Amino acid sequence: MPLSAVICDVETTGLNPQKDEIIEIALLRLENGEITGQFHSLVRPGGPVPPFIRRLTGLDEPALAGAPTLQEILPAVMSFIGSSPLLGHHISFDRDFLQAALGRALPNKLFDTRELARILLPTAPSYKLSNLCRLLGIRQEAPHRALSDTLATASLYRLLLERAAGLGGAVLADLADLLQQASSPWAEEISCLARMPGCAGASAFHRDNAPKEEWPGYPLPPSWEGLPRLLCPGGPLASNLSNYEYRPQQVQMVAAVAQALEEGKFLVLEAGTGTGKTIGYLLPAMYRALTSGEKVVVATRTINLQDQLWRKDIPLLQRALGWPCHVALVKGRQNYLCLQRWYNALHAPTRTKEEAAFLARILVWCQETATGDRAELNLNAREQELWLSLSADGETCEGYSCPFAAQSCYLTRMKKEAEAAHLIITNHSLLLSDLRVESRLLPRYEVLVVDEAHHLEEAATEQMTRAVSRNAFFRWLSGLSHALEKLSRWTPEKEPEAWHNSLRDARKATRHLLQQGELFFSALHRLVMQKAAPAQYEAPYFLRLQPQENVKATLLPQPYGDNFMLSLEETLAVLSALHRHLKEGAFPHGHLPRELSHYIKEGRAMKEELEGIIEGLFENHAYWAEAHEGESHNCLLCAAPVRVDHILHEQLYRTPKAIVFTSATLTVNGSFAYFTERTGLNLLPPERLSFLRLDSPFAYNSQSLLCVVKDLPLPKDKPDEKYYNALVHALDQLAGTVDGRMLVLYTSHRALRETYRRLKPLCEQKDICLLAQSLNGNRWQLVKEFCSAEKAILLGLSSFWEGVDLSEAALSCVVIVKLPFLPPYLPLTGARLEELASQGKDGFHHLSLPQAVIRFRQGFGRLIRTARDRGVIVVLDGRLITKKYGRYFLNSLPLSNHIKGSLPFIAARIFQWLHPGGSHISASTT
Repeated sequence: MPLSAVICDVETTGLNPQKDEIIEIALLRLENGEITGQFHSLVRPGGPVPPFIRRLTGLDEPALAGAPTLQEILPAVMSFIGSSPLLGHHISFDRDFLQAALGRALPNKLFDTRELARILLPTAPSYKLSNLCRLLGIRQEAPHRALSDTLATASLYRLLLERAAGLGGAVLADLADLLQQASSPWAEEISCLARMPGCAGASAFHRDNAPKEEWPGYPLPPSWEGLPRLLCPGGPLASNLSNYEYRPQQVQMVAAVAQALEEGKFLVLEAGTGTGKTIGYLLPAMYRALTSGEKVVVATRTINLQDQLWRKDIPLLQRALGWPCHVALVKGRQNYLCLQRWYNALHAPTRTKEEAAFLARILVWCQETATGDRAELNLNAREQELWLSLSADGETCEGYSCPFAAQSCYLTRMKKEAEAAHLIITNHSLLLSDLRVESRLLPRYEVLVVDEAHHLEEAATEQMTRAVSRNAFFRWLSGLSHALEKLSRWTPEKEPEAWHNSLRDARKATRHLLQQGELFFSALHRLVMQKAAPAQYEAPYFLRLQPQENVKATLLPQPYGDNFMLSLEETLAVLSALHRHLKEGAFPHGHLPRELSHYIKEGRAMKEELEGIIEGLFENHAYWAEAHEGESHNCLLCAAPVRVDHILHEQLYRTPKAIVFTSATLTVNGSFAYFTERTGLNLLPPERLSFLRLDSPFAYNSQSLLCVVKDLPLPKDKPDEKYYNALVHALDQLAGTVDGRMLVLYTSHRALRETYRRLKPLCEQKDICLLAQSLNGNRWQLVKEFCSAEKAILLGLSSFWEGVDLSEAALSCVVIVKLPFLPPYLPLTGARLEELASQGKDGFHHLSLPQAVIRFRQGFGRLIRTARDRGVIVVLDGRLITKKYGRYFLNSLPLSNHIKGSLPFIAARIFQWLHPGGSHISASTT
């Protein structure tokens, strides 16, 4: 039977129960799933209601003026609650406010529907009550009002119980055991549900094997020259796609890509925003795969674009054309659940509360997933770490000897789908890492499309970078300790004393290694913080290492470095001896020897990386130590290739017959030279290369206005009070001019945090919602909240410079705080500048400036996303017009004019241009 409890929800003036106040409270008595009683009251606070709360709830001082105080209604509230359990969404929040009002602890048991939703809806994109209501179709009359929220919570609770009942008795029994180990109050409820009639069956390894959709089919053109006609008015795309727009640039792109694939060329193609480049290359890619039998791989940099291709663009083309083109999505091994490791984890004798709660979520997910892809899951940071113990790691994979290999293995299924596919969607990371491993995930392919190609050098650098971090080391050591704990429960029939001595030595060695690791990484963290590059003023902090200076003796913390490496070597030797005992004995659990072997291999790889970095053994590499702030004091040692052009030339360009490199930003000042030099395309014979630049179809001169404020202080490496005050004043004035609806792009975490702190009270006075990356939620949450708010300012860092689309109603202004030059104190940037100087080249014009221009163009592209958008771009860095290199930025934009002037002048012209009746602005040199 459903829980009998009191559902509670309070609305408050803030998040701190010690200083903020309750302004509304609602209670519902729930008995056997039915509402049998209700208490609801507004509450008059002692102080003002903040603007954000007024906007969120609609409650202000006049509305609350006639309400009773909390102390007046508190006796009735507590009488209604009595000794009943409290049920609510994030119920501890409500409980804490009631306890603060009472001045004592509440003994009532708590049941949190947010916790239950996280367990039973592991793939939900958000666990906010309002978002869950939308997801499940629950009607919510007035979100963020107490009575409405309690009624919604009651409905949510009933639906979650129905979902749980559908899991079946066997799964529910396992789920109850895991929740019991996690000390969850929901364990008893789930256990009762498991014993109810009708909850039988349901395998823990259920699969959804629904048949794939069949398409009617549209005739393939007899040759690639016929492809552009498919996009013309009256063609299959225009007839079958809603809101289809004919774009000549897209037609040109289809023809150019198709010709390059036919002729076996390497095409470098810049397609401006709005060209429709995904269909521009997907159409000829699908045609080539179907007519030639060659596999085509499409690689993207970001998950957003990968998901757009997989979930939107490809299904649209398939429905419109009906071509029988089979598509597969391929990701790295760690993205897939290993059923053998999952089975072992599910039947492990002991686990922590945290691990049990995580496994409970995975157990529910296993009943619904057909892919085993962790992207389906909504995991927090700690759960992402726990996932690694369940993922399909190459070292522990048993291959075809695994009991799950034949039918169930997600990785095997993905490989088979890729082998059978015409078109394969993947990412830059897997594309490049797959070139270096023996057990490849990608099948042999003949044609490659690299989208978001401006990131190719960065992706290749990441794949070739060698790094050992404090966090990774202790994660390895923790996993190893767990494996040894499991081994300790077994005693062999033969030579038990020798076995126990070997196991004892291994556990002793790992404890000693733990101590030495703590000493080493703590000393390394202190050293980096003391000697970090002088120009730095924010984390992470970098210490460049020069191998020729005998790093081991002079720069690494001694004697901790020697002691740590010696302890690591001794531990690996002892573990190898223990593994030999396992191989010689009749060990009953075959996965544990393989698990130990995995940790030994991982430890040896870590030791080799450390030695290589410390001794400077990797040629053409930059070396550095890095330290982060925070509780973990994470630090790492790194070595990264200074150049990847020859690596890409040798490893990526040799096999495919044709490659298309495309992005909205590949040129600098109209030239592809920077991209071809950095990626090694200039090493190919000229006749194999072709280039095409397609302008955006948008009318930028009428849709957008570029403004440069010239009277602000120039940004410095270490901004001072004068700069921050001027920056905040500028943003405040611009926000008033554009009525919120503003995206502000930063290059510095600290500058963003300082701005947020100073700007927040000003925004509250104007009833503007201020959002900041890393301070108010993840990227998805910030975008959603920004677009739903009537007036909002979003402060964003690197991930907001590209790949973010904000609705036209939400965005009127993009502010670029500072030209996005990478700081020269970054070790890899410094090494690349030095390498260019050694060749007699100007590093600024060959590296720093082109990098900044491309990033600037990406930021500029956030504003105009459709032909209906209209808005302004404001640059607060006067160097754009005062430095000679500013023309490179301006010449790379799809605008022929801009205005410049003082902040008041700019604000006035923006207001005039944005608002109805304002005259159109032309170029100005004010």
